Amino acid sequence: KELVGMKIPIGKDNLGNTLVWDLENHSTPHLLMGGATGSGKSVCIISVLSYAKLAGIKEIYCFDPKFEFEEFRGKGTEVYNDVSDIEAMLEMLVEKMDQKVKSKNTDKILIIFDEYADAISASGKNSTIDHNMKRLLQKGRSSGFRILAATQRASVKVIAGDLKINFPVQVCFRVPKKIDSTVMIDEPGAELLAGAGDGLIRSPQYLNITRFQAFYKAP
Repeated sequence: KELVGMKIPIGKDNLGNTLVWDLENHSTPHLLMGGATGSGKSVCIISVLSYAKLAGIKEIYCFDPKFEFEEFRGKGTEVYNDVSDIEAMLEMLVEKMDQKVKSKNTDKILIIFDEYADAISASGKNSTIDHNMKRLLQKGRSSGFRILAATQRASVKVIAGDLKINFPVQVCFRVPKKIDSTVMIDEPGAELLAGAGDGLIRSPQYLNITRFQAFYKAP
């Protein structure tokens, strides 16, 4: 009952208002999510996946190096765990994006990339993951691509300014240090969160960084 069109519920603020990631809004195409173990990050991703399926998105790609989203495999979601498979799939998605741009097809395609920083580190110097992700982030928004990239490690080397600028929606659950919060949402504060879905969101849809309680599963 919380789902309206392609406005994916993320959680509720302190006043009980539902906060959303609006996949139809061109100012909010992509979402960056961070959080340490026990922060609620993985469960929030599962919730987003569930709501996306309820919203009618028929093409979902889940890059899952830690095997946390196996329950979605074979249910309208393609799941890839090996870094080399992820790299190859990103190459294919860039080609698909170019075809969609030419055909002006804007059907939504959702990419969930968990443990993004770890995947970049594991892929080696000659990896094309970072390059292709940036292409999808920059060019894909107009052709229906929507991306959620999540990381447990808020690495400033990976989440650099030229990448982060393409994620207008930023969600941060509890992180170990003040610097981690600053890397994720440009402000401290996430290091003081309670865990278990207690989060902060920065989005063009909301005036300020807003504290919220994440949904744990879709209805």
